[in-house]
Amino acid sequence: MHRWLTWNLPGIEGRLTTLRDDLVREAPALSMGDAAKFRRWVRDIETVLTKTAVISGTVQPEVEADLGYSLGDREQFVIAMFRPSTRNLFDEIAEHARSKCWCTLTDANLRELAGLSEVAGALAWIGDAALKIGLLPAIWDPDIAKAGVLTRNRKAYDRNSNLALLCDRWGLYEHRIHFDPDTPRSARKIGHAKGTLVESVFGILFLKEGLKGVASATELLKPPAPWRR
Repeated sequence: MHRWLTWNLPGIEGRLTTLRDDLVREAPALSMGDAAKFRRWVRDIETVLTKTAVISGTVQPEVEADLGYSLGDREQFVIAMFRPSTRNLFDEIAEHARSKCWCTLTDANLRELAGLSEVAGALAWIGDAALKIGLLPAIWDPDIAKAGVLTRNRKAYDRNSNLALLCDRWGLYEHRIHFDPDTPRSARKIGHAKGTLVESVFGILFLKEGLKGVASATELLKPPAPWRR
């Protein structure tokens, strides 16, 4: 892929470690209310760090083995696992740090951490767009009379219910980085979330290997037969 299609990655693990250490250092000098808030933030950051280690050390290597491609920098894959609910944590910390000046990270550093789920979202729409073209070799039929069913055949591959099967195979949903409330979610919302995670992985694959890589990996999305009409 073109070398300019790369992110300037922020060094998430280092920033999170610095932020956690700042919080731990400052907590003893705080009022009871603020100390409790800092302890909650520390727990949340440690949760993210733990998940980051598992994603980098276990999930990404297994996905790469399945795809047959290296996805490159482990941090980008970690970013793909960030969900929108992580924004509140870093926005809360940034607001407190601005008025108290205890944090060694800059306000821009904290805003970048808060925006990681937006990067994940961008990877997902890149992956969604790449799949629509990358799937063509798998669904193409030289019979011109069947051109009208290309869209239907594409949807058999890239509908959320089918993407969710690959998400489950890779274990992405249970390893996503989030702070969503522990309440039941509809099957539709879960399916959408799983589909988005898979699209994010294909977005990374496109940025690393281009459409050729995406096209070869679509074999993993082949729906159960029969799917052609």
